[in-house]
Amino acid sequence: MIKRKLLAVAVTGALSSSAMASTFHNAGSILGYGDAGNTHTLFNNFQNPASLGGDTSKRLWGLGASGSIEIEYTGMAGIDGDTESLQNDFDNVAIDFFNNVYADQAEAEAALGQSVDNYLDQFRALGMNVQAGVSVPLVVQTTNWGGFMLAASVTSGSSTGFVQVAPASVTVDTSTPGSEQATATTNAGFTVTGYQMTELTLGYGMDLDRYFKIGNGSMNAGVRFKMLTAGFNHYAFELDGIINDSQADFGDDLSDGIEDSMTFDNTSSAMAVDLGLQYNAKNYMLGVTLENINSPSFDYTAVGTNNAAQTLMDSGYLAKDITLDAKGRVEGAYFSQNRRWTLAGFYDLNKTMAISGLETQKAGVSASYASNIWFAPDLRVGYTNESAGNAMSRIHGGLTVGPISLDLALNSTNFEEFEDNSIAANVAVEFKF
Repeated sequence: MIKRKLLAVAVTGALSSSAMASTFHNAGSILGYGDAGNTHTLFNNFQNPASLGGDTSKRLWGLGASGSIEIEYTGMAGIDGDTESLQNDFDNVAIDFFNNVYADQAEAEAALGQSVDNYLDQFRALGMNVQAGVSVPLVVQTTNWGGFMLAASVTSGSSTGFVQVAPASVTVDTSTPGSEQATATTNAGFTVTGYQMTELTLGYGMDLDRYFKIGNGSMNAGVRFKMLTAGFNHYAFELDGIINDSQADFGDDLSDGIEDSMTFDNTSSAMAVDLGLQYNAKNYMLGVTLENINSPSFDYTAVGTNNAAQTLMDSGYLAKDITLDAKGRVEGAYFSQNRRWTLAGFYDLNKTMAISGLETQKAGVSASYASNIWFAPDLRVGYTNESAGNAMSRIHGGLTVGPISLDLALNSTNFEEFEDNSIAANVAVEFKF
């Protein structure tokens, strides 16, 4: 089954190099909270570096680790049946002529051409992105010198796409009655993009009360320096073979392509910088984050022995490089008197490109409760709207018991026949001293 092979191989490829960089993923319990961050977790410092300069009245040492997987797919429902049906149409052309399904060559070519176009429309809607991995932060907050974070993350994943450079056509050979043959020229390819990014992060945050005071609250500022080492690969597979040869195993060929795309022989490095401000009052927080203010960029490499990806890159149908443009985000939270109940929200100010190659722009709201009893769970629930990319919005929730957090986000609970969905799961552990 094509879709099962696609999913299985992509998940295996993503898991083979662990995953989620702070710039591109809500590590730890942030998944069940949203981009506003979670003030009760070390992973909050991945969202806005100004949070490192928060309440430093007590010195804090903290160490955490987060493991994650995220799967998003569209257009996969029914693809297996449509593929088999089209292969049979081409395989049985001679039988169909014998049974007078087609009156002549022109009618056969027109009918099969329409079937190919319909099939390619299905492939045009087919997409998948899989990511998986880990983030590890070490946080140290001091009374007089602000807060520091040293972190390491790795993101690894693959995404699929569709490219068609010219209209498809079908030729039917009727020169030998009883042995008619049909051949499709799709001018289309299915693409796989593999990506891997290692991120080493040094963050610093401090309160600005020593310089000025605004009202009864505290203004914090932060900066995050990130050394990014990344590999990006394009692989392309022509679709003629799947239509013209009913014995061809498209799943196996594409599996090889996914594996090729996840082999990173060429990598490059770049520095990225994030900035943040937060104003913390007794019962609320307001903040702004600027990520990747210097817009680091990386080149794609064409992989595969068929040169299809290189041809598409040379002709401009596949991107030759990817730029992580600067992104602005505003966030806010309202706290109860004891700051255990929280309502929070965030909004991305502009659309940017994720390392998967999909555009993203999000907004979300969440509510949470942080228990002060070690055996009673912290709880959180929320909703995030994605207005770009595949526009897959998600509900999310999670709980923390002791040092362990479990979080889940999904677009739909309908998993039958691979209906469109976006699913993510995090498990995290953190210790504070």
